[in-house]
Amino acid sequence: MAIVLTGVVVTVLFCTTLSSARPAAAASLASAQAQASAINAQLQADSQKVDALSQAYDAAQQTVQQLNASLARTRTAIGLDKQKVVIDRKNLQRDALDAYMSDSDSGGLQSMFGGTGEKAVVTNEYRSVATSNITDAVDRLNLAQSRLSAEQSRLQSTQSQATAALDQVIASRQEAEATVGAQEATLAEVKGQIATLVAQQQAAAQAQQFAAFQKRVAASTAPVHAPKAPNAPAAPTALPPSALPVLPPSGGASAAVAAARSQLGVPYHWGGESPGVGFDCSGLTQWAWGRAGVGIPRTAQEQYDAIEHVSLSALEPGDLVFWGSGRGGISHVGIYVGGGDVIHAPETGELVRIQPIWNSGLVGAGRP
Repeated sequence: MAIVLTGVVVTVLFCTTLSSARPAAAASLASAQAQASAINAQLQADSQKVDALSQAYDAAQQTVQQLNASLARTRTAIGLDKQKVVIDRKNLQRDALDAYMSDSDSGGLQSMFGGTGEKAVVTNEYRSVATSNITDAVDRLNLAQSRLSAEQSRLQSTQSQATAALDQVIASRQEAEATVGAQEATLAEVKGQIATLVAQQQAAAQAQQFAAFQKRVAASTAPVHAPKAPNAPAAPTALPPSALPVLPPSGGASAAVAAARSQLGVPYHWGGESPGVGFDCSGLTQWAWGRAGVGIPRTAQEQYDAIEHVSLSALEPGDLVFWGSGRGGISHVGIYVGGGDVIHAPETGELVRIQPIWNSGLVGAGRP
């Protein structure tokens, strides 16, 4: 019985840690993504090898079990033969003794040799027959034992081969599983580095958007001076049409901002959603937009996931502004009221208030 196994070739696809990348390093991100793709492809191939080796293990184990069962049956059969020879020998000895002691004409053995022979002749003849029968029985036993020995040798040789093959399958499967485990760990590391690079790119883009947003806020309040002739008195200053109106002219956003303003000074209360009593951040935004006839989910994360996202450069009063914690996800929300300001319920011990939008943890904005 021969069992051929294919060895598992361990390919090291990623043995060095990615060096620190600058924010928005597109080349580094593309390289990491390509490495992750290659590792994932090799991981799938090796996982298939593990599956194949597992099936080979099951087959080899079944073969060993079948051989063990065959050995057990052979031993049992020979054991029965041994018992039969012992019983036959005892029976012959008993019959011989009974015939000799009875010396009866009706005895089966006595009649075999005739009734006129001398007792000594009959006895010697019986002993010869009995000895011959016993010898035949012993010969049969020896033959059976010889067959047993040959069968056991053959089965044990095959069993040794099958056991060796089983051990090889086990070793190969363990090696393949170790390879898959190492690749999974490496893939997780590369994915973590990809997430870091993506976060760096997003942070850089967010910083650019926030800088553009601040510039837009500054431009909306800067005075504009009309050109004047040399030595002429300064012309009256005038403000341009506001780039960031305090309130939209009409619509649900206006009603939402007005509702939020009506709760200025109300205490922060975790889980709160009661006007004049207490709000948490998402309770305030949900209630304010509800007063405008627009239903949005209860939590900040759900609100961020449910509404349309807008760029800070396109921010309008009534839009929701979201912040995230260092652990990921959305942790805070407020309502933009124009002029670079947001109204929100800050935290325990604070009151609903208006303050400029801050960049720390800023995730983005959305429009219900």
